[in-house]
Amino acid sequence: MPPQVALLLCTLFVVSLLRLERRVSSSVSSASWIPTLWLMAVASKPLGIWFGTAGDPEAGSPLDRLFLSALLFLAVTGLFRRQFNWSTALSVNRWLILLLGYMLLSTAWSDLTFVAFKRWTRELIMVLMLFLLLSEINPAEAFASVLRRVAYILMPFSLLLIKYYPALGVAYGRWSGELMWIGMTVHKNCLGRLCMIVSAFLIWDSLRRWRAGSLWSDRWRTVADCGVLMIALYMLRGPGKAYSATSIATLLVGIATLLGLQWLRRCNFLPSGRCVAAGLLGLFVFGVAAPFVGGANVARFSGALGRDDTLTGRTQTWAELVPLVKERPILGVGFGSFWTAARREFYEMSHGHNGYLDVLLDLGAVGIFVWVGVLVTYAEKAAVALTLDYDRAALAIALLAMSAVYNTSESALSDMSEFLTAVAAFPFRALRVSPCARL
Repeated sequence: MPPQVALLLCTLFVVSLLRLERRVSSSVSSASWIPTLWLMAVASKPLGIWFGTAGDPEAGSPLDRLFLSALLFLAVTGLFRRQFNWSTALSVNRWLILLLGYMLLSTAWSDLTFVAFKRWTRELIMVLMLFLLLSEINPAEAFASVLRRVAYILMPFSLLLIKYYPALGVAYGRWSGELMWIGMTVHKNCLGRLCMIVSAFLIWDSLRRWRAGSLWSDRWRTVADCGVLMIALYMLRGPGKAYSATSIATLLVGIATLLGLQWLRRCNFLPSGRCVAAGLLGLFVFGVAAPFVGGANVARFSGALGRDDTLTGRTQTWAELVPLVKERPILGVGFGSFWTAARREFYEMSHGHNGYLDVLLDLGAVGIFVWVGVLVTYAEKAAVALTLDYDRAALAIALLAMSAVYNTSESALSDMSEFLTAVAAFPFRALRVSPCARL
């Protein structure tokens, strides 16, 4: 098939999916497209890459800055028009605001203060997108609509680029030279993360609708979700050995968490907030410890995923970076300031392959303490929300568990605008355990 024909058919397919999604989510306002566009931007290649204006490697492209500034303006305008209750929102999100404030403060001791501040504004945008979803009439449905749109757009077009436009959808590792599928993203691990989250969400939604007896009442929606899910699972496997083993393992953890919570539901056992928080805290401690013990606690699982005892070179990476953590253990080097272009070239890596390690490098022990405080608080309140909306609370807990596991051997925690971190923060807040907005 000629690439132009494939592009036309893919576009028509995506348009039909979006029309179907609009019919299903009729109560969601058009303003929800603001966080949708932001989340798509977070999950895919920067606009500067698409339009050939990549710009400075530290500051990014002017086009991306303009796009994010426009989204920031629209989000703030939308919140003020809806008379958003800022004081209540800030009050019930103390840990999140504390983290945001500490990130801002840490730019003061960064070697790249101005650049670090501009990177911090992306964190502010994430919080505003969170609040904008909360101001919807039905925040839970709005979150589902946003994530489904991202899946409906990025999955088909990623497969299209891989198969018909390999110059855009296929790449070679910068230092490894391996062939890898990247689709709409910048790296195979980013594509794996995207497919992992989409798969977990669509599996959860199908199970929820199946239990409610509505799986076949809307056959077209079921067919659409199954088709997109098959695309995600196909791309998740990747070519040859160039697949994201961490994403596959994390997806299995998410599915196991969902099934486990449903089993507890059938047994009429409701896990307490402290129990859920303790379980997730154990995963966080496991992930934080991994680099400091040379990956010994992770290596036992790597063989099952076709990886060697070095975790595909991660143990050597950690051996180089852990001494740097010890140089500035309390406060770190400042938010978004460790992985400069020069350090990436010197260490021949883009990140530390451990989200907790990257937080320690940037924000120190204080930063990791606040981050864990945010995540544990999320877990406790998600467990409380099991009494209000069991299915959506179960998804929130599963995504938090996935985030904890994923960051053990990949990095998606150093800033809140990382796709996995942003999505893990959305569903719990959409449950509205505490009132955050005017409705």
